[in-house]
Amino acid sequence: KKNISQKKELKYFETNQLKQFKDYLDKLPNTFRNYYHKTLYDTLLATGLRIGEAVALEWSDIDLDNGYIDVNKTIVWSRMETNSPKSMAGYRKIPIDRNTVLMLRLYKARQHQCFIEHGYGGKMAEHVFSNGLHAYPSREGLQKTLTKHLKLAVLPYLTLHAFRHTHASLLLNAGISYKELQQRLGHSTLAMTMDTYSHLFDDTEKEVVNFFEKAMANL
Repeated sequence: KKNISQKKELKYFETNQLKQFKDYLDKLPNTFRNYYHKTLYDTLLATGLRIGEAVALEWSDIDLDNGYIDVNKTIVWSRMETNSPKSMAGYRKIPIDRNTVLMLRLYKARQHQCFIEHGYGGKMAEHVFSNGLHAYPSREGLQKTLTKHLKLAVLPYLTLHAFRHTHASLLLNAGISYKELQQRLGHSTLAMTMDTYSHLFDDTEKEVVNFFEKAMANL
């Protein structure tokens, strides 16, 4: 009963909603604040990182030459400090696509320029999603900004975790295996991944029938 309830409550961007949201973001004024949040959303979407893992990232954790992110810590929100991941499975290296690599390269250069212009300390520039004044933004502040953007984009309320669910949905529909998804998301068990996301793609149910028909035809 618990699993069924969790599945009903799982919220993520539908394909048309994701396109609508990205179109909205692309039309925003080209301020660093907008650029910052757009980069955060795109990073969450491209990696499936938990928001605490993303906010904890330092540039030394991202290998832009070889295209991967080394996840080795997360934020403890109550203390605004980093700590080790929830489990050993949380330690992982996530490959990232070329567009995401390019996006992060451009963002890093603009962040550096912005911090110099405003006189922010060099220490702040070590943190990927520092706002210049603090190493780590607050979860409440990030959610408040996302809620504002969703409202302006005429989309329903979603949490920051929706990007992780959307990432999983996109990959499953593209054909990734549950085992690969488990490792990418940092789940402790395969059962956790399957219980959480097995209902996110309906088309595969039809594919199963097609596979059976082909198997029978080959007898």
